[in-house]
Amino acid sequence: MKKNIGTPGEYLHLIVGNLLFALGFDLFLAGNDIAAGGFGGLGLVVSRLIPVSVGTVVFVLSIPVFIWSFKVEGAKYTLSALISTVAFSVFTDALSFLPTLTNNKLMAAVCGGILYGLAAFVLVRGRVSGSGSDLLGRLLVTKFRVLSLGTFVFIVDVVVIILSAITFKEFDSAIYAGISVFCCSYVTDFAINGLNKAYMFQIITTADADLLSEKINDRIGRGSTLVAARGMYSKQERNMIICVVSFRQVYDMKDVIRQYAPDAFVVLLSANEIMGEGFTGLDVTVPIKDLEEEK
Repeated sequence: MKKNIGTPGEYLHLIVGNLLFALGFDLFLAGNDIAAGGFGGLGLVVSRLIPVSVGTVVFVLSIPVFIWSFKVEGAKYTLSALISTVAFSVFTDALSFLPTLTNNKLMAAVCGGILYGLAAFVLVRGRVSGSGSDLLGRLLVTKFRVLSLGTFVFIVDVVVIILSAITFKEFDSAIYAGISVFCCSYVTDFAINGLNKAYMFQIITTADADLLSEKINDRIGRGSTLVAARGMYSKQERNMIICVVSFRQVYDMKDVIRQYAPDAFVVLLSANEIMGEGFTGLDVTVPIKDLEEEK
């Protein structure tokens, strides 16, 4: 059964994401000659060399990538990428009249990177294709499987940053561009994983497992899983209780363990994403093209 790719909700994410990209570019980066990677950064470099708008450069550079994408990923995925590129190009040129909000390049790099990161999150959240280096990176992964998507995007960004340093004849420009790329990456990762971060307790104990599980449920409102375990040194049978809690529940959980399983050996693990009852998560590991058919 085919899934309807291209729903109004998905394209709303696409439009909002590229609007945020354009605002970050026009309000902070372009006026400070900060080419923060991607085709947008490359468009900024080219526009400083020849009298052509950034949006036009981005679209023209993307044409061969669209053709490749059509052959590899198919029409629906390529259509999403095409609309994304057109949206970024149009928004970037249409909003070019906006003033640069700060001439402090460090502040501009950070603020531009934050907006870029939020834009990337919106696109990922809507499961729609990005444009430029993101699309090129996805295609390169299908050709050269040795490296990851993140590596290919990083390579493209580094090349653009080096070209910007040569074009603007300022090493500082490369530094600020790198800062902006880092901020973008950090914000995107935090928005995807940080908002749903949780902690997993592995409680190994000889205490009454039923009582401990009951108290965890009563005091914290979380379910738990019992796993039979055996100490390989002591050869003693033990219980291992696994329970996932939110950040705010960590200390309450520790109090319960101290009270009802004082002999426990506890392992506390950070979980970047939890999906299931009691938690909501965003799975960003499934390729968009794999969502075209719902099995």
